[in-house]
Amino acid sequence: MQTKPADVIKGETMYGKSVSAGVGFCAFLLFALALTVPSGYSYGAVGLVIFSLAGVGLLRRGASCGAGIALGGILLAMGLLWGMSFDGWWSWTGSDYWPKYWLAAACLPVLGLVGVPAGKLQWGLAAGSVGALGVAAYQYLVQEMVKATGFTNAIQYGDLAMYMGLATWCFALFNGRGWKQSLLLWLYGACGVLASLLSETRGGWVVAPMLLVVMLWALFRNGRAKLALATVVAVGVLMAAVLIPYGKKYEERMEQGLTQLHQYETQPQQFAATSIGQRLEQWRLAWRMIKAKPVVGWGTQGVIIGKQALVDQGLAHPSVMKYGHAHNEILDMWVKRGALGLVLLLLFYTIPLTVFWPTRQRLAAVLVEDQAGIMALRIAASLLPLAYFGFGWTQVFFAHNSGNLFYIFALVSFYGGIKAVEARRIQAAQSA
Repeated sequence: MQTKPADVIKGETMYGKSVSAGVGFCAFLLFALALTVPSGYSYGAVGLVIFSLAGVGLLRRGASCGAGIALGGILLAMGLLWGMSFDGWWSWTGSDYWPKYWLAAACLPVLGLVGVPAGKLQWGLAAGSVGALGVAAYQYLVQEMVKATGFTNAIQYGDLAMYMGLATWCFALFNGRGWKQSLLLWLYGACGVLASLLSETRGGWVVAPMLLVVMLWALFRNGRAKLALATVVAVGVLMAAVLIPYGKKYEERMEQGLTQLHQYETQPQQFAATSIGQRLEQWRLAWRMIKAKPVVGWGTQGVIIGKQALVDQGLAHPSVMKYGHAHNEILDMWVKRGALGLVLLLLFYTIPLTVFWPTRQRLAAVLVEDQAGIMALRIAASLLPLAYFGFGWTQVFFAHNSGNLFYIFALVSFYGGIKAVEARRIQAAQSA
């Protein structure tokens, strides 16, 4: 059962201290190892589940927390959605997503109670950014790979590295812990951004400006226009330092994308198998199928049969059959699971964004000395659903285990971090 911040009992007993320490350490590992070792995103997630289950004995009756209920509800709903194939009444995909989602939801009560130290999240993101660059540098310079792929694939790796780098910059910008720490966080965040660039993942490059705009808007909104301007200059300098040594390579990558776009526009059937052409062909085909069944969808197996039929009729390029998704999260969900799937997917982005967004009321709900920290934490958390929404336009992120586990357990960890900061004001009032 969820509890109010006033009910936080972290540290009262050895049992509570052990659970709290374990949760904090695993939240750190979730980010620090995400891209650094094979299946790195799994270790912290499994640890959070273990310590959350171990901490069930700490729970006690209390009023429910609306934010926890909202997050838990959408996790349960999405887990069930992934499990259903929509090929018929109560048809199932056999996916193992639903237990992972439900276990993540089960972590919320304990993490909301014991909290997650914000420092574990901050330095976990920083360590994860550095680790991602370490992997990229080894693959790029030692193994002489054309582009860094990490231990997943280039797109998943590059996008997650970009998010962690920018989230680390949130703490550099908003946390207000002195210029030395801010400088370190800027450099660590730049490692994540550089790792993403070395992956040559164009989707991450497109989404990054949107996330930076959100960060700058938050600065302006809080009366920090000078810092926002300095941030623009700093980001420009950092990007120049990164891009200049490999400028020609990135320029060729962008020109390749534009060339493939033009080729597909002029001769779609001949160039549908290129990187850009394949995405456009998948989108065109998915939209055609959506218009045929916009409410109920085709089902996960039905969409394969439908695609093959259109290919046989010469209405789609045969290359579309190589992929089990539409290279677009929204279109893929809509074509397979209809209007219900589309609505739940959109809620999967908007509910966490609504829960985490730093409103003035939420900032005022913590101690004055914690307001800079909660601002950084809430902005970093808010960037996560925004990033996934943007990444999803060119990649079905939730078709991959890395995309699912990172997202759902990062949401749970950020929730615990926010509850820990909010609890300090209640504890201070009680001790006064």
